[in-house]
Amino acid sequence: MKDWQDFTQTQPGALFTRNFIADASDIGLILVTGNDAQVFLQNQLSNDIAHIDKTKSQLSSYSTAKGRMLGIFRIVQIDNGYILITTKGLVTDLISRLQMFVLSSEVSLADASEHFARFVVHTDQLDTMPAELLPDGPNTVLQNDNVISLQLNQLDGQHRYLFLCLSLEEAQSIWQQFSVDLDIANFESWRLSDIKAGIPNIYPQTAEQFVLQMSNLDLLDGVSFKKGCYPGQEIIARMHYLGKIKRRLFLTTLQTSQCPLPGDEICTKTATSADGSGMVVDAVIDDKGVCHCLYVAQIKKANEQLLCLLNQPTINFNSVDLPYSLPT
Repeated sequence: MKDWQDFTQTQPGALFTRNFIADASDIGLILVTGNDAQVFLQNQLSNDIAHIDKTKSQLSSYSTAKGRMLGIFRIVQIDNGYILITTKGLVTDLISRLQMFVLSSEVSLADASEHFARFVVHTDQLDTMPAELLPDGPNTVLQNDNVISLQLNQLDGQHRYLFLCLSLEEAQSIWQQFSVDLDIANFESWRLSDIKAGIPNIYPQTAEQFVLQMSNLDLLDGVSFKKGCYPGQEIIARMHYLGKIKRRLFLTTLQTSQCPLPGDEICTKTATSADGSGMVVDAVIDDKGVCHCLYVAQIKKANEQLLCLLNQPTINFNSVDLPYSLPT
């Protein structure tokens, strides 16, 4: 939606951690329609698509036959199908991959990113916000002819919302209502929020790197262990039932001005080259100059504080508790 991009480019944007609104054009959308859409997604994705409706969204993932995630989605059901919300840079490849398995099914896949204005809201000031636009609990959804709004998991007392608007005029009107009381932020503010909330995102650099349990998706209700087969299901189920999970997602802060990138290698402090210890999932520097980093690593090495960035070995990892508990 070029007119939306033109509008948001006129808005100021800085990094904020509380009470902000931000353009979310870096979020991509895949539209899945057709009479067989539900069955098709049920056979491809990790979660049970039958458990959602137009009032409830769901986290899920798509993996290779070896159980390595190609993408993570938030799924919304709409009148004529489903919207898969994911990283924009993955949309083209994910559609191509999914299209390989449509075969004779009555299913259509399309990049819907540019059909919606997309923005996020992060606030604890609900008493000043238009209540008719805000779903009333985590994972809940409100929909009308022009707007889909989702409430996501909360963080530090702040409610987090994603808006998808088909109408430019409606998007601008809602934006202006919210921006009276909220700071206008950049998308890095939302990435930082996801990082602090322990919500993993897959980027082109990290596609096919992690089994879903490594990214804690099983702790975030992003998988069903009771549904039928889907790509990678055997490996994912074996990890779950045999308890052989040797890697998990962790959060750390780093005192560095050179924030690592998704896919950067993590190694033991004595290593001089990549040793398979771990990998950066996402990282953003906050408004105080502190880098917040989500990373997947071997549990034992992370717990024993043996890790460092391969390309910044002198920077210490300062462990931060996630807002949910890791299994012992």
